[in-house]
Amino acid sequence: MKRALWSLAALAAFLSFAPSAAAQPADGLRLGIRVGAYFPADEDVRDAFGEVLPLVGLALANPARPGTFAVFPNLEISGARSGSDRFLVIPLTAVGEYQFPGDPRGIVPFVRGEAGVAYYDYRVRLDSARVVRARRGGPAGAAEVGLRVTPYFRASARYRLFREYDDVDFSGLELNFVIGSLRLY
Repeated sequence: MKRALWSLAALAAFLSFAPSAAAQPADGLRLGIRVGAYFPADEDVRDAFGEVLPLVGLALANPARPGTFAVFPNLEISGARSGSDRFLVIPLTAVGEYQFPGDPRGIVPFVRGEAGVAYYDYRVRLDSARVVRARRGGPAGAAEVGLRVTPYFRASARYRLFREYDDVDFSGLELNFVIGSLRLY
């Protein structure tokens, strides 16, 4: 119970750093559908779950503001299940995004860096005699490059950095598309 309360308090404190709606121009932070593929770097993870895992979920997208740098919070969920093997990683990160100069109505290239913490919940069979499992917190990060093609479509490549525990590392490459968007503020 104490962990859950601490987690909620940490999430509330983290989200309080988000810019206020009054400070935002007319086009604010957006929520979209993320579709993509995850390529695990760790051999044990690939053996347990496959070479390529589908990604479907929600993603935050900063509006087009070429030549600017913005910081905002990000919360995602990544996971897979295969037989009795499973993993769930929930990173809560601060994102720093720089959009290169250009026309805000055209294609806008961007780079993003993320740093924060993650909740790890996994059970993975490493060989016929060894199963590792845990529920714990730890560091998380990512580096991403991409293109904002329209206000409703982004494409990117991101390398996720997760902490290795019990000889298992859930880090890997993601190729993502964010489609559609709902303005949050």
